[in-house]
Amino acid sequence: MDYKDEAIIRILARQAHLSSRALSKMTGLPISTVHRRIQRLEAAGVIKGYKALINFEKTSKPISALLFVNLAEVAPNKGHIPKKDVFNKLKNYEEIEEVIEVQAYNFDLMLKTRLQSLKRLSALMEELRCIEGIEELSSAIIIEETTLPPPVVSNKA
Repeated sequence: MDYKDEAIIRILARQAHLSSRALSKMTGLPISTVHRRIQRLEAAGVIKGYKALINFEKTSKPISALLFVNLAEVAPNKGHIPKKDVFNKLKNYEEIEEVIEVQAYNFDLMLKTRLQSLKRLSALMEELRCIEGIEELSSAIIIEETTLPPPVVSNKA
């Protein structure tokens, strides 16, 4: 991957709907080159898909929250709790949009959630606290999410 691929990726990460023609204008690369590079990046798994940017305030799930999870290493009388067991249980919750494993001082996972109400957030947290392997759980309400415009692309390495 070179700087041209990186430029295409940076732009698509913020505006996935852009055409090869628009990307060509933004990067200064010929349309055929942009198209070929995108196909190659998709085939290599660098580009895994495309995502619509949704204004969730206008949907049935206007509340967004981050949940910070501290995992227990072992369960009393049961031994080690594999992370994959916790991950598999988290997949059952439609409100959980992303599970992000982090290396942080006081938590191991960050869950991005979309919910109908604060009441549902409270109920979800109570449900998650019952999952074996989740030791502590805290939350932060997302006030606003901003998608940044595409970066200015330099044609230099």
